[in-house]
Amino acid sequence: EEGLGALYKGIVPTMMRQGCNQAVNFTAYNTFKRELLVRQNKVELPHYQSLILGGVSGGLGPMVNNPLDVVKTRMQKQIIKPGKKTKYTGIFQAIGLIVKEEGYLALWKGITPRLMRIMPGQAITFMTYEAVSSSLTQRGYFLH
Repeated sequence: EEGLGALYKGIVPTMMRQGCNQAVNFTAYNTFKRELLVRQNKVELPHYQSLILGGVSGGLGPMVNNPLDVVKTRMQKQIIKPGKKTKYTGIFQAIGLIVKEEGYLALWKGITPRLMRIMPGQAITFMTYEAVSSSLTQRGYFLH
């Protein structure tokens, strides 16, 4: 009904959200890890610490990029009708309109379920990465 262009509704905020999320997630994880290793005078973190750091860093990405997620969702949900202007026309226009109509906190709608979904997955991902990487390094597959 909406044409081929409907497949790409919200693609710009989606790309920005993902880029922002990964930048925050990996930067936070590596910063926390480096600091913890120095404070504990260790070369590797215990698995439980990688799990905790992964969960925390995994939660920071959504906290930073949730406004983009709200905009993305609203742009994707819009029904495009030929000859009619959509409510949300771009990222900054949408953010301004949402804040004006609903207040700043509306940009963080849905953050709780996102964190409940994302944080455990990121915790497990980072812990698994560290465990596998350590194991392969010990076996001589990677340089330390």
